[in-house]
Amino acid sequence: MDWALLGGLPEADRRVVLASTRRRTFARGEVVFHEADLADTVHVVAEGRLAARRSTPRGDTVTFAILGPGETFGELALLAAQPRRTSTVVALEPAATLSLAFGDLERLRSAHPAVEREIVQMLALRVTRLSDHLLEALHVPADERIVRRLVEICDLYAGGGSSTVVVPLTQDAIGDLAGASRPTTNRVLRRLEADHVLILRRGSIVVTDRPALAARAGP
Repeated sequence: MDWALLGGLPEADRRVVLASTRRRTFARGEVVFHEADLADTVHVVAEGRLAARRSTPRGDTVTFAILGPGETFGELALLAAQPRRTSTVVALEPAATLSLAFGDLERLRSAHPAVEREIVQMLALRVTRLSDHLLEALHVPADERIVRRLVEICDLYAGGGSSTVVVPLTQDAIGDLAGASRPTTNRVLRRLEADHVLILRRGSIVVTDRPALAARAGP
């Protein structure tokens, strides 16, 4: 597994850091941490996929990111004076993470400027991604956003060069990721099903023609 956070370290130092991490395993549906929990660790996904979710002012829960192997989460709390989790992270399938305590990470940042630069780069990329999604929400039709998110998720779940991908997410989750309403999401997915691009199943979506789906994602 390639952890970008350690990319600037010599191999010997990487081994030392990885030896200080704690491997944690999670069953499908198990929560890694809850929104507003006190934060003291950063995680990298070693196996499986997880969803990051937030609560809305109305009390609903919205999925805003799907995390796969090699992706880091929990680092935003490093910037807070009183570190608390900004989201709930839950395993979508059997998953494993490597967690590193904030104290160990602080010592690592002091000893290796490359780690500090990598954290800044990770945060900058996150801000850029959020800005891109905001711009997309303002200027790209919901139908196209739904297809774009589904294409991205297919890339996360795809194995090999197969054009068929099973996405174990509900229509609600796809709509959350695209910032689209349930009726709009259902209409778009039903149309794709009628065009033989995918098959809707209970709790999952089977994309049977990835090239056709990608062609509808727009520029």
